Amino acid sequence: MDDLRTWVITLVSVTIVCSIIERFAPQGNLNKYVKLVCGLVVTVVIIKPALDLLKGDMEIDSVAWNQYVKMSEKEFKSRVERLQEEDLSQMLELYRISLINDVKTRFKGYSEFIVAEADAVLYEDARDERFGLIRSLYLSLKPAEGNKTKTINPQTVTYVKKQLAEAFAIDDSQIIIDISAFSGG
Repeated sequence: MDDLRTWVITLVSVTIVCSIIERFAPQGNLNKYVKLVCGLVVTVVIIKPALDLLKGDMEIDSVAWNQYVKMSEKEFKSRVERLQEEDLSQMLELYRISLINDVKTRFKGYSEFIVAEADAVLYEDARDERFGLIRSLYLSLKPAEGNKTKTINPQTVTYVKKQLAEAFAIDDSQIIIDISAFSGG
């Protein structure tokens, strides 16, 4: 870009100087030579970039390569950012599934209930300092096969909440337990 600016400034300057010289040149045979020389100088200035290119002084390959590298860097950075976002979302989903499986298996063997369904809601914004932390846990409990009364003790629900709150370092208000499958008799 600087080369183009320099070339335009040189061309304008040479043209102005030649116009001044032609204006003050004496009339007659000398005037023809002054116009010829000025015309040649302006022509040389105009074709100088082409002469440099033919001579090899102008490194058009390096200019083109530098522009390509700059564009490639931007594209590379945007691709890396997209891949990082995808990786984070995939890792977060894997972590969420792991949490759900942990919750489901944590209470196996209890005679009063089984965990029918579980879900976890996590903080998903990677810019948030709470990224990956549990926002809420949802559990759906149903009577175990050995629970003939189809009831659940309120202390058991409290115990489940307490165990999960301690295990995952969350407040028990973030744990929602559905016990609607218990008919009570």
